[in-house]
Amino acid sequence: MSINNLHAVLRPPITPNDAGAGKQWPMIDGMFFPSDYVEFINVYGSGRIADFLVVFNPFSQNEDINFFDQFNLVLGNFNDLVASDRDYFNYPLYPVENGLIPVGVTDNGDYIFWVVTSMQNSDEWQVAIIASRSPEVEYFKGTLTAVLEGLLMGRLSSSSLPSRFASTGIHFDII
Repeated sequence: MSINNLHAVLRPPITPNDAGAGKQWPMIDGMFFPSDYVEFINVYGSGRIADFLVVFNPFSQNEDINFFDQFNLVLGNFNDLVASDRDYFNYPLYPVENGLIPVGVTDNGDYIFWVVTSMQNSDEWQVAIIASRSPEVEYFKGTLTAVLEGLLMGRLSSSSLPSRFASTGIHFDII
């Protein structure tokens, strides 16, 4: 499982903040969260990856990283961008087929999304990144934790992320 590979690269905190373990998990419009994400939040909780990236957390009280607060805010902002110039900003946003759901953000304002490829099985969702103010969507095959592990290990690269991403050390800092 990709979460185990991520654990080998990114050491989980001993006492995570806002972890989901033992809590009733909410749903996204009647859909379950992907199982690797559930495990990530259960083990890591809220925090910053490599001093650069934050994964939104449905259990956080901080609206800047709360999944549902950011779900509404980010989708609203991206819908406004698409409405302002459909030719330039051509993002497929949830709830359309293969629509994007925001799941994280970088210090540069790049957003990490799930690509909702199935309304029945969230474990099939893949990952996309949109660089800050970019009209382009960069797609990745694999789960969120597999893509994070690949980016951290340098097996995957992203034109959206700085080339120095994770070069200063791979660590998870609790927020």
